[in-house]
Amino acid sequence: MHISTEQLTELTEIIEDTTEYFCDKEQVSGQLAWTCIECLATAKLAELNGEITASV
Repeated sequence: MHISTEQLTELTEIIEDTTEYFCDKEQVSGQLAWTCIECLATAKLAELNGEITASV
């Protein structure tokens, strides 16, 4: 896996901007939003690694 510095910067900015927008719109704390993102990322990585299957 490889990601350039520019790509990482763009991805980070998109995630941070989207999270800030969500927190402002829904009156959710940043800590709660980032905790949810952490859980979602952990679950997605487990899914991509074949450790779990996605449930719809």
